Amino acid sequence: MQVVLFAYVQVSCGPQVESEVWELKFSVDTVQIDPGDELLFLKRGLDVSGLSADRRYLYNFDLEQHQLEKIDLDCLVLDWKIPFEKEGPDGLRGIHSLRGWERGAIFFSTWNGAMVFDQSSKLDRSWKLDPKEFSGDVLSDRESLIGVQVNPSGEAEAYGLAKAFRNELASFVRLDLDQHQIHRYSLPLLDRLGTYTASLNDGDNYAYHEVETYLEIVDSGVLFGAETGSEFYLYDPKADTIKVVFSNSEWMESENKAKGRDFAAAGEFSRYFQQFMEGPHYLLPVYDGQNKLYWRLFYENYYESEITEGLFPLPAGANVYLALYDEELNLIQEVELPFLTEKPLRHFIKDGMLWLFVNIDDEMGFVRLNIEL
Repeated sequence: MQVVLFAYVQVSCGPQVESEVWELKFSVDTVQIDPGDELLFLKRGLDVSGLSADRRYLYNFDLEQHQLEKIDLDCLVLDWKIPFEKEGPDGLRGIHSLRGWERGAIFFSTWNGAMVFDQSSKLDRSWKLDPKEFSGDVLSDRESLIGVQVNPSGEAEAYGLAKAFRNELASFVRLDLDQHQIHRYSLPLLDRLGTYTASLNDGDNYAYHEVETYLEIVDSGVLFGAETGSEFYLYDPKADTIKVVFSNSEWMESENKAKGRDFAAAGEFSRYFQQFMEGPHYLLPVYDGQNKLYWRLFYENYYESEITEGLFPLPAGANVYLALYDEELNLIQEVELPFLTEKPLRHFIKDGMLWLFVNIDDEMGFVRLNIEL
């Protein structure tokens, strides 16, 4: 299917800002993975998954059966499943994220450190990454390291986010693994994360909500940000600098306006959550090496009625948008994607196309977007 969309670009000329409209053509199709006689783990929207280094395979971790699913994206079939141990010398627990590693290995970021396993589920190497064993910008007892990623190109540095409970403190962290030094960087978007934290404890109900943050190592450095704001960051390890990308959209506000706190009544918490869901949500850009572009999805949920049920009311759908950036992270175009009607889940770039996971009658499928440049 070919889709013609109108993309908006802001062009700055001196004190005036003009809006230009471009015609942007996509080809869109949907593919489905053949699992054979097996069932694939879809309950978490592939949120614990990652691509192999050559981008042929998708590794998806089944948190219920504690096993890894290797999906062949070229042939669109399940290649194999392999069980992992929870205890012992090859034990794997508390997984935060995973991605492909060199020589076909798989890297896991866990709550207990970073680990690399081979494809027979044997531990190849690990990094404990206990912040108490590092000097420099040390963490307080209230803080913990979240989602630490080891740099696969050198393995001398790791990156993550340091957070205190309720996101009251949050910062980007670089770990020098040779010198055992912690370096931390405070940034405006991370400083504001705590304002969205909400809780409820009225004696009958307990609920808690905090925002999602993102961090990914890319060829040019480390991309990171949070769902609540349009700005995001690129850390350059060679220069030890952070580039702030302010990416105000034609379609949505640049920051979510919901404000969290300790709520005394269930209705107040529910109203906060709906306001948060209806506000803007920005995902992290993904790099397209074939087209030399960054693709970034962002969305806002909507409800069919002001009257909703439950502490975490489910939206009726979402309006989804796409922004394209060049290699220097300059905004090129942005466009609405009317054929996407729900929050985007796991997505990645393969073969110059954006692949987005969709659940097709409890089977793994992907909508694929291809730009006609």
